[in-house]
Amino acid sequence: MMAFAWPWLLLALPLPWLLAWWLPARAYSGTRLRLPHPGLQALWQSDTPSRRGIRPRWWAVLIWALLCLAAARPQSLGEAVQPPRSGRNLMLVVDLSGSMGQADMRLGGRVVDRLTAVKAVVGDFLQRRVGDRVGLVVFGDRAYAITPLTFDRHAVG
Repeated sequence: MMAFAWPWLLLALPLPWLLAWWLPARAYSGTRLRLPHPGLQALWQSDTPSRRGIRPRWWAVLIWALLCLAAARPQSLGEAVQPPRSGRNLMLVVDLSGSMGQADMRLGGRVVDRLTAVKAVVGDFLQRRVGDRVGLVVFGDRAYAITPLTFDRHAVG
C-alpha cells in the first residue's frame, strides 16, 4: 500500500500559480529569464514551431510536481515484521593483529592462517544462532565496533 509520510506538503502544489496570481507581474525589457547553462539553452529555445519538445513552462510544472511529491515522502507500507522475542545477546570479538596472519591452523585438510579459520568457525556459528542478537567487535591496535547487536546475522558474517 502506498502512503505519504507528510501528505500536507502536497498543499504546496498550487503555490507557484498562487504567487504568480498574487504578486504583480514585472516587466522585463523584452528578454526572458534564462538559465545560464549550455545544455539547458536548447530546452528553453523549444518555443519555435519547427522544433519538437516540451515547452519550458511544462518542464517547470513537471519539476515542481515531482519535487512536491518527493517532499511528501512516498512510502510503501507492508505488513509489520516482528523480530523474535526470545534469544541471547552475543558479542563476537575477533583479533585482527599481525599474529592472525600466521598459517598454523588446519581447515578441511589444508593449512590456513588463523583469520581464515576464525571466519569459517564464526560463519558456522552464525548459521546456528537463529533468534539470537549478535554483534561484532574487531581489534588490533584499537578496538572497533563493526556491528551492534542485531538479528541480521548476515550483516555480522
